[in-house]
Amino acid sequence: ALIRNDQGSILMIHVPEWGHNPAHWDLPGGRMDAGEEFLETLIRELVEEIGVPYIDKPMQIMGMLTNITIPVGDDLLPLVFMIYEVKVADVSKIKLSEDTRENNMWWFLPQEAAKLMSIKFSPEFCELVSQL
Repeated sequence: ALIRNDQGSILMIHVPEWGHNPAHWDLPGGRMDAGEEFLETLIRELVEEIGVPYIDKPMQIMGMLTNITIPVGDDLLPLVFMIYEVKVADVSKIKLSEDTRENNMWWFLPQEAAKLMSIKFSPEFCELVSQL
């Protein structure tokens, strides 16, 4: 989820090193559960990670295949992202869940956020974010 505050900054969460993936800044979100649809996953993940659901209808920004892989059984599978810009009712209520592996969150200006995203997101998406 791409969430912006009233100043136009973008919320990012810090993911510590895990498995074979380095520590990095990321957008809030997560994996789909079996049988879930994209928007169901989006609602669940926002509540799980930052404690708030989105309001209004999310706007899909982009779908992309990433250069990050995750272990599934004996295989490493690439992640596919569906990215939505979403609005939350009150950004002051956002806080990291105690149950999440993410260890920090911060609001970054779009150009800063785009640079931090480049470890995981496509150059096309990073360019789009830098222009927000």
